[in-house]
Amino acid sequence: LTLLDGFDGDRDVVVVGTTNRPDALDPALRRPGRFDREVIIGTPTLKQRKAILQVITSKMPVSRAVDLDELAQMTVGYVGADLTALCREAAVLALLRADKHQGSPAIEGADFHAAFKKIQPSSFRSAIGLLDVRPVDWEEIGGLEDVKLKLKQSIEWPLRFPQAFARMGLKPPRGLLLHGPPGCAKTTLVRALATSCRCAFVSLSGAELFSPFVGDSEKALAQVFRQARANTPAIVFLDEIDSVAGWRSAGGGAGCDVQERVLSVLLTELDGVGLRATEMRGSGSGQAEFEEVLNQNVMVVAATNRPDVLDDALLRPGRLDRVLYIPPPDQKGRLSVLQVCTKNMPLAPDVSLESLAAETRFFSGADLRNLCREAALLALQEDGLDAAAVRQEHFLRSLGPVRPSLRHTDLTPYENLFKREGLSTLEDI
Repeated sequence: LTLLDGFDGDRDVVVVGTTNRPDALDPALRRPGRFDREVIIGTPTLKQRKAILQVITSKMPVSRAVDLDELAQMTVGYVGADLTALCREAAVLALLRADKHQGSPAIEGADFHAAFKKIQPSSFRSAIGLLDVRPVDWEEIGGLEDVKLKLKQSIEWPLRFPQAFARMGLKPPRGLLLHGPPGCAKTTLVRALATSCRCAFVSLSGAELFSPFVGDSEKALAQVFRQARANTPAIVFLDEIDSVAGWRSAGGGAGCDVQERVLSVLLTELDGVGLRATEMRGSGSGQAEFEEVLNQNVMVVAATNRPDVLDDALLRPGRLDRVLYIPPPDQKGRLSVLQVCTKNMPLAPDVSLESLAAETRFFSGADLRNLCREAALLALQEDGLDAAAVRQEHFLRSLGPVRPSLRHTDLTPYENLFKREGLSTLEDI
């Protein structure tokens, strides 16, 4: 500190310090007159990642078919060192392939995709929760076409087409709540959403969040949002949110339990108040602009089958703006689910999926998948391990042990919600 203060009359000396732990520095170092300016170098944006990839691959034998724009979209959260490691791994895979086929070691797009599975972003290596999901296409989810469209409008469109939303004066929703009976593909829909958006994804559950030590749960939740804002655009998925943030009691105060304190932190993060100065990145006109951009590019998606136990403050506009009900499949939806489940299954000519869809009332998507699995196992049991196809009788006999997990009494509380969202009655199911 004394040496820094002695540089006042020396114009030829400039001190430059670097760190990735600014919070560990003494505040006396960071005042004007010592380290006057602070330049925050954050995670590269989409354009910056493409520019970095162009520099790295400029001296590499990369095939013309390789799309750097697609690679830049797939590498959300990757820093420059991660991109260098990705290109190096792709080059090694190309060399191994060239040695086997005695050809020229040109780096193909398949090499980058294979390397993408091995090189993970370093900014997420110490993160809390699950950071990746098995890729799921929208076509792998049978039925629920209206729900898919609303999910794309709420999450995918604002992230992929921000200019269109800005032109129309629209602001993307801050959060989204999916609720419905268990087994109706709520989590699978979020996995398909993360696959189509190609953005950073963090999945968090109550088991990963709660800690026996006071303050650790709230600190962990704040860290999840901090890491998501550092790797925008990002989706934070709170599965079974009723176990993470429930209903606050009337008393509150210092005696409130961990769940109430976690809910308070979640409400603060959704409002954007929890943004820290060390999270600012890029260059712009001011800090408020950075806060607005970072908050808009972090989407919160929650799922629950107990919406009645959620606090009202969590469901108001500005936090979880849109509430989507994921209904059990109707007869048309059950037919679509059966077609998806039997896509890779050899079926006999006598199999009628239409009649099965009519006989499986109150079956959820998980029940229908279990039904197809039981029918295939029954075919192997009766016809031996060399069974050629699954017959209609196998499906009908599987209806005995496989019973629907939903009952009319379970769906009765959703009757009013059906009418609000344009569905007629429970009889359609």
